[in-house]
Amino acid sequence: MKLLIRMLVLSRYLTLNRQAREIRRIVQALPVTAQRAVGQLAMAEIQNAAKEPIPHLYGSENVDRYQPWGDAASQSFVKARSRVPQLKLRGIAMWLAVVYHETRDSQHRNLLDIHREVLGLLGLLKGTYAAGANTEIAIA
Repeated sequence: MKLLIRMLVLSRYLTLNRQAREIRRIVQALPVTAQRAVGQLAMAEIQNAAKEPIPHLYGSENVDRYQPWGDAASQSFVKARSRVPQLKLRGIAMWLAVVYHETRDSQHRNLLDIHREVLGLLGLLKGTYAAGANTEIAIA
């Protein structure tokens, strides 16, 4: 059973890690005003999700109380890649909110790494880590 759980966690980590890299790329391509707007929208989505009985399933179409994750992250990721600006911003904010709650209390180190990535993106969007983000971009 532990092997199955590890494989599921690894699969989820690989999916979220790939999506996080793409979300970071999309966010860095946005103008600063759009980044701040996404930051505010993401914080509102995080608060809305926190009010739900099962926050990590916020925005999911197929809701089963005992699922470890829902389909909202993948739906939001598709929206974040859209060419429609409003849909793109909403997709980014929703992805950040869902993944934030999904990985927040994880007992698995890999998913906690994704949570730290989400926190870094939120800091970038709010303008908190702007100087560090520019240094990181210059190094890469």
